[in-house]
Amino acid sequence: MIEINKNISQLKPSATLQINEKVKELRAKGEKIYHFGFGQSPFSIPDQIIKKLKKHADCNHYLPTGGLPKLRSEIAKFLKKHQNIHTNENNIFIGPGSKELLFQTKLIINGTYLIPKGSWVSYLPQILANNKESVILETYLADNYKLSPAILDAYCKKNTSQKKMLILNSPNNPSGAVYSAEELKQLAAICKEHNIIVLSDEIYSQIIYQSNTATSISNYYPENTIVFGGLSKVFSAGGYRLGFMVLPDNLMELETIYQSLFSETFSAVSAPVQYAAIKAYNYKKSVEKHVKTSIRILNLIGDYVFQELTQAGINCTQPQGGFYILINFDSHKDALQKKQLTNSVVMANYLLKEFKVALLPGVDFYFNPEELVFRLAYVDFDGKKALKKVLKNDVPLNTKFIERFAPNIIEGIQKIVSFTESLK
Repeated sequence: MIEINKNISQLKPSATLQINEKVKELRAKGEKIYHFGFGQSPFSIPDQIIKKLKKHADCNHYLPTGGLPKLRSEIAKFLKKHQNIHTNENNIFIGPGSKELLFQTKLIINGTYLIPKGSWVSYLPQILANNKESVILETYLADNYKLSPAILDAYCKKNTSQKKMLILNSPNNPSGAVYSAEELKQLAAICKEHNIIVLSDEIYSQIIYQSNTATSISNYYPENTIVFGGLSKVFSAGGYRLGFMVLPDNLMELETIYQSLFSETFSAVSAPVQYAAIKAYNYKKSVEKHVKTSIRILNLIGDYVFQELTQAGINCTQPQGGFYILINFDSHKDALQKKQLTNSVVMANYLLKEFKVALLPGVDFYFNPEELVFRLAYVDFDGKKALKKVLKNDVPLNTKFIERFAPNIIEGIQKIVSFTESLK
């Protein structure tokens, strides 16, 4: 018998990756599936970044464990200009995706990790794998499932002996919510009062609809906030696997520990990818135009999805950034119970089988199984083709644009509406 670490053996495959494989399998069999389950950017990587990658394809040497100094410098400039985060290259570390950097942070820092209900699927499994304590903090649809200062404060006052780490994600996956500056100020004040370390996941930082960038809690609580970001969402380069983290001066005592752990695990991020990332974070006008045009398209589609669902009487969050919405079917519970659809997992399987709609159940985002909440990612369209047309000013951004370039979105949303109508 092989003895396996029990913290690892209890893990299951990532829900987001699992649903993506399932949809691929069904589509390979010829089934028409409306894929709202996987949150990958649908757009192409800006050409300048690809050219830089090709130029350095022959770089076969190991780079510094913490990352190329030039890349770290460019990220520091980018953060200062676009997110009002003031740091320097010595505080920035490069890793194979922000996901890995979050995992290693949880491995290093002991204490109780606080996760708002309605957070990314991998936060809790990473904590469990590291044998750390965690608590899910309540959130509500009325607040777009954002953590309220009152709930955080109440928990901290009841649990004064714990060393606490808060994981905060804005723009948020799975809700599409964005914390306002005032909300972050209030949360920051509570974090400061209780000496909480904040892990601020800002992977969607530029994908925001009502302003140029999302506000960071580090603007109000710089001394104990670790910021995480990367290429995957903003630059549509998930496959490049490059992320960064920013340690505040107050926590730079951890630098040697991070560097040592990196050297014993991933050694260094791929050299060609790091050189390509320099071009991304240099953020010249052509790259910026590519990103901002992508955001305009996402904003249009997100608003369409929200309007169609709410007009059909389906409660959901209003997307403010990223490319997600949380749908809440609790108001249909009586009708759903008659069909024996009493938990989100059963209902997600039913929707996939009967309506060919792939959604992720809320239980994967720390909702109770009986809460009929689901994540919808509105990226099932040919982003490369759509982006190319908009960049050429060939088409206006309106409903006809969605009909032409994102028919799966329209048809899939109508399938969800048809499902609710079948309950009447």
